[in-house]
Amino acid sequence: MASTNSNKGRAVVLSAACVTMFFISSIALYSVVSKNLLAVYPEWSSALTWAFPVFQTIMAVTGIFAGRISDKIGPRNVVIAAAVCYGVGWFMSGTVTEPWQFYLWFSLVAAIGNGLGYNPALTTGQKWFIDKKGLASGITLAASTAGPAVLSPVLASLLIPSLGIFGALKALGVIFFVTIAASALFLKAPEAGWLPEGFEAPKGGAHAGTFGDLTPGEMVKTPRFWVLIVTFAFAATAGTLLVGKVASIAAVQLFADPTSAAAVALGGVVVSVNTCANLVGRLSFGQIIDKLGAYKSLLISLVVTIVALVIMSMSFTQSMFFVALALLGFSFGALLVIYPPLTGGAFGTSNIGVNYGIMFLGYAASTWISQPITAVLYHRGRQRRLPAVLLRRHCDRRHRRRAHRLHDGLRQQEEVRLVLPMRQRDCPFAAFHRSPVLRSRNV
Repeated sequence: MASTNSNKGRAVVLSAACVTMFFISSIALYSVVSKNLLAVYPEWSSALTWAFPVFQTIMAVTGIFAGRISDKIGPRNVVIAAAVCYGVGWFMSGTVTEPWQFYLWFSLVAAIGNGLGYNPALTTGQKWFIDKKGLASGITLAASTAGPAVLSPVLASLLIPSLGIFGALKALGVIFFVTIAASALFLKAPEAGWLPEGFEAPKGGAHAGTFGDLTPGEMVKTPRFWVLIVTFAFAATAGTLLVGKVASIAAVQLFADPTSAAAVALGGVVVSVNTCANLVGRLSFGQIIDKLGAYKSLLISLVVTIVALVIMSMSFTQSMFFVALALLGFSFGALLVIYPPLTGGAFGTSNIGVNYGIMFLGYAASTWISQPITAVLYHRGRQRRLPAVLLRRHCDRRHRRRAHRLHDGLRQQEEVRLVLPMRQRDCPFAAFHRSPVLRSRNV
């Protein structure tokens, strides 16, 4: 390897890590996969509800062990194993005929492959760029966003129309195995004692964090760890809530008929805007972290998330919705960039593979939090929007009161006009709520 003060070779390793992240982050294709899978097996809708959270949980747990193994033997063999599991999982998902088979191959085998590859690829870049942790994290995670952005239209517009959903899954399995295994050949950890050129190690050591260079057991005993992982879980909920549902949320919130051609067409634009904003957030915060520090960057990300959610809750025009969506995608991308260097900066980088794997459980938890929230809000939103609900209820009460009065004996035309002056132009829901008795009287 290079001398202890040379930067030679680390750009190659970072590039290989980016290639691995580009293809192994294709879990973001799940929304396309599930949509087309349910088109073939619509009766699987309820059965596959938890496929995505199960995938993320198994991936996060596997990442802990992958990080520990990678820290000991290096990332190359671990990522090659990831290529095998991930490729086989996707390929065999193209052979399923029952929901349990999809859980087996996709939510279990492919998830194990994802966990084996994601964590070692990400943390290897951190080890080579201890002088620019934010930049390395931003570039690597930007690649993980670019992958689904590129592969999603390829899957939806080329592979599925040509091969069908099951043939497309098999093709993706082969592609993932070849590309991830090839990139793994260029992954390696720096030698013990290696330092970047011109880098001065802190007093606690080159790999020490604010609390020292902690082992996983020491890290989980610190109060700071629990504050960070809980923050990670709830902050990531806003972003994971949109995964797979952002197009549907836009259709329900912006269109009277969510199934209209305009609503469907806007769905593609919404996904692209969210992906681009996420990419910009990851690239931007890679630089911001190195300048402001991880904690200030995290505060900025949380504030932007809160502002975005407030705007989105009041967005019933496309312009407001896209502003909120862009801000939310931006802050969610930033969050995933912030936490790897934040973990290393707080607890050291010698064990960052397993330490960040444990911290990433917070992200996995966010999928379990967001899933029921998404289901409740989405299905309620399909039926009606809040302003319409309030107005409809108001009109309902007025018409019920007037109908009761009419049936109680107020039958003279002058009395009816006094009690029931409201016509269809006075209430947009009047036509839907007038009783047959009122219509028969032509009131």
